[in-house]
Amino acid sequence: MKKIRVLHVCDALDKGGLEEVIYNLVKNTNSQEFEVGVAYFKGGVVADRLKEKGFNCQEINETNKYSRIQQLKNYIKEGKFDIVQAHFCFHGILAAKLAGVKVIETTHNTYHFFENPWGRTKYSFYLNLVNSVVSVSKAVENFNLTNFKVLNKKKCTVIRNSIDSERIIPTERSKEDLKRELGLPENAFVISTLSRLDVQKGIEYFIEAAKMLNQKYENLVFLIPGEGAEPYSQTLKKQAEGINNIRFIGHVSKVNELFKVMDVYAMTSLWEGAPLTLLEAMAYGKPVVVTNVGNTAEVIQDNMNGFIVEKKDVNAFVERLSRFIEDPTKRFELEQQAQKDFNEKFSNHIMISNYKQLYLSLLEG
Repeated sequence: MKKIRVLHVCDALDKGGLEEVIYNLVKNTNSQEFEVGVAYFKGGVVADRLKEKGFNCQEINETNKYSRIQQLKNYIKEGKFDIVQAHFCFHGILAAKLAGVKVIETTHNTYHFFENPWGRTKYSFYLNLVNSVVSVSKAVENFNLTNFKVLNKKKCTVIRNSIDSERIIPTERSKEDLKRELGLPENAFVISTLSRLDVQKGIEYFIEAAKMLNQKYENLVFLIPGEGAEPYSQTLKKQAEGINNIRFIGHVSKVNELFKVMDVYAMTSLWEGAPLTLLEAMAYGKPVVVTNVGNTAEVIQDNMNGFIVEKKDVNAFVERLSRFIEDPTKRFELEQQAQKDFNEKFSNHIMISNYKQLYLSLLEG
């Protein structure tokens, strides 16, 4: 039987949530039924990981937009791909349409920079070109339908993100060894974020919460992993200057070790689509305090499997973190429920199965 050929297309395949979703899909939808690859205009960390595993990766080395669309169109036709899945990639959508194949646009975030009139018109145009619009959460779909004009709403669907199983392999190293390696006191209570240093992530509110908690408790450590562009990252470091228990630890390659060290996962984002790090925290059985953005209210039920607060509400954030610090029983109760909910509602096989069904339905239609 001829395999169905699916090509994922994105602008860059370096680091980030969108890139990890592509990695997950390429790795886990390749099967006896599907042959899956990826094309991109700029490589990076995730592209290298896929190449190392032997997956079909194609970099389009064109800077001129017309040339890159033409080259990608030719690659789609020569490769006899049946479906192109674009990940917020307008050139990928145009190339797929010119090649005459089915095309999916995957919306990974609530793209607030498209709320201006020209942005709404532009993205509406592309959403109406494609055969299917996939939103990674109900919140993202609602954002799309509110801000953009989609003529055929029947082609809109929600497929919730999940994470590849290799990202939730617990480390065998002890918590004590990892703390020593990071230079953390053995009795430290560790509260950590996990994201790139970007305005979207609202890390200045995490730092403000840390300052307030330092006035109430001893033996706390606040970790800020990740890297980011200037001047935001420098602004954060200046905000935390002189506070020894707020640690900027840079890029973390072994995320499982970070989750082993942390006692609580905290997310102060100002907007999101469907953050993968929240799912990772749940999968690792970590108690979470997150802001009510993107799909977090679809994942976290306040005081049931975590705590959820409104964005920028530092006082509420501090109050919820305080409850975890003071009440180990509550912390254990919520982290156990979070891990159970991940396994039952957000496991990877659900996401992969839904995408495979979408591919088949597009070709049958």
